[in-house]
Amino acid sequence: MTREEIVAQVREQNIELIRFVYIDNDGVIRGYDTTADKLEGDLTLGHPFAIAMPFFSVLDDLPPGTRFGCVGEITGLPDVKTFRVLPYASNSAMMICDFVGKADHEPTGLCARSLLKAFLSGMDCEVRAAIENEFYLLKRDEAGNLIPFDDSLCFATKGMNQQHEIILDIVRALRAQGFIVEKYYPENGRGQVEIVYQYGDALQTADNQVIFRETCRGVAQEHGLVASFMPKPFQQLAGSGAHMHFSLWKGGKNLFFDGSAEKGLSEMALHFIGGILKHIKALCAFTASTVNSYKRLLPHNWASAYTCWGFDNREAAVRAITGMKGLEEKSSHIEFKPVDGACNPYLAILATLAAGMDGVKHRIEPGASVNMDPHDMPAQERQGRGIERLPESLGQAIEALNANALFTEVLGQVFVEEYLALKRFAWTEYINQVSTWEIETYAEAF
Repeated sequence: MTREEIVAQVREQNIELIRFVYIDNDGVIRGYDTTADKLEGDLTLGHPFAIAMPFFSVLDDLPPGTRFGCVGEITGLPDVKTFRVLPYASNSAMMICDFVGKADHEPTGLCARSLLKAFLSGMDCEVRAAIENEFYLLKRDEAGNLIPFDDSLCFATKGMNQQHEIILDIVRALRAQGFIVEKYYPENGRGQVEIVYQYGDALQTADNQVIFRETCRGVAQEHGLVASFMPKPFQQLAGSGAHMHFSLWKGGKNLFFDGSAEKGLSEMALHFIGGILKHIKALCAFTASTVNSYKRLLPHNWASAYTCWGFDNREAAVRAITGMKGLEEKSSHIEFKPVDGACNPYLAILATLAAGMDGVKHRIEPGASVNMDPHDMPAQERQGRGIERLPESLGQAIEALNANALFTEVLGQVFVEEYLALKRFAWTEYINQVSTWEIETYAEAF
């Protein structure tokens, strides 16, 4: 849509508030509302923000030692292609912003969305991507605690009945915003849901993740519920992932498919996987970006816990998905599993692409595929094949990122230094907390 078309639609549909939103580098969706009267000017000029806002923390504070503070401004400039009328908020619409220079509207180097666009512009092929979300529907009990909305088993029709009205409203709201919704089912955790929508190009997929999260949360709130993308909200229930799917295309051909190769996986795809595995420990700092993320990445949880790949193997960090009969080329692609919905999707997609393309550039071999649960493999065999545990904490992922030169090259030194400060802030705050488990275990024992 053009700016003029947006202004006309806002007037015609009596839209009064338009949200200019962005997702910060800590994964929180933020923004501001402009009014219909001021929209035309704001579409051109954007809105000024403190230069520190891209690295504001989920703790709602700036990390210690940041170079950004109270001095300096950047502009949140809306992308008119992301304009959506909001089905869950009356008389409202939304657009996603890039952070640009206040004076020149040039890239700042601080905005993950802009960095992803720049990386994609340098590729000579099309990136098709999808994010496959799991999330929990939660309600509050009489004591005010968040608990699962229902008690359904995995894929059980009981859950479909219990969740029906909410899911129907979410699906309708997504369709109203241009999503092609493909599937829904109750997932493994009580109150856990998975909704699958059609893939798109990489930037569109990252934008859709922001819109998807906002839509699920907005519709759930209308029903008096919370839609939570927290990776592991309950100790004894399944974690929630946001698995990322990729394929590269050129001239109408899937570059990850080779009909003459083993199970149709091309040499390029193998090298792409090799690059991911080479950089995977640092990569996790972007895709599993919270302290809570690592409580999901456990063996025997189908979430991935080891640095390996395999054909149709849901315990491998990278799953090579073999094509469906009759659609072999179209449906052959790879899935990266240690990802959750708390991440910044622009950063997660960019970092994974950068790692994969580094593998393509340097022809990095991924090693032999794993056709079993890697945790059941003898430790000596894992060691011999170079298969290691993924980071078991955000702290370990931070240190891996600090030692990785690729992501500094792709994102820039300032971005990486500020991102490390942001994540060290979360890690330090977390390890300084004394949990109920510690008190109950140690208080009377010693």
